Amino acid sequence: MWVVPAQPQRDAAVEDLIDALRVFTVESDVFVDGFARAHGLGRSDLNAIMWISAGTSSNHPITIGELAQRIGLSPAAATALVDRLEAAGHISRDRDPGNRRRVHLRMNDRARQLASAFFVPLGRLMHDAAQEFSEDELARTTAVVRRFTEAVVAARTAAPER
Repeated sequence: MWVVPAQPQRDAAVEDLIDALRVFTVESDVFVDGFARAHGLGRSDLNAIMWISAGTSSNHPITIGELAQRIGLSPAAATALVDRLEAAGHISRDRDPGNRRRVHLRMNDRARQLASAFFVPLGRLMHDAAQEFSEDELARTTAVVRRFTEAVVAARTAAPER
């Protein structure tokens, strides 16, 4: 049997990164919750808006089923959430011209402008914060964060039902 040698400095560096990401996540949540409260939105609403906005921006809009899967809701709960967001004017449903039964979700321009006004300044601050790092450092950090995200998704999908 092969035993992995102890790597205390590396383990400490990984723990430091995990802790930094934990603090980043909490601070991000506090920042985003301020926006949510100001606009009568809940956490699931914001998570849905993020995925719908990403689909709209990339010109690959998502369906309610895809949304339900990404945010961990039942199809019925996701449909109710989409109904609320549509009634509030944040999103719209568009029929797929190639398959009329398939409905895509898209951000409305007003909602996108509202979100941009709030989040673009944060994006500028984040770009400024990363200024001193090389492209290689940023690419390596991105790879680590993506792997950590995969680990979170794996843990979420493996966790017993709540």
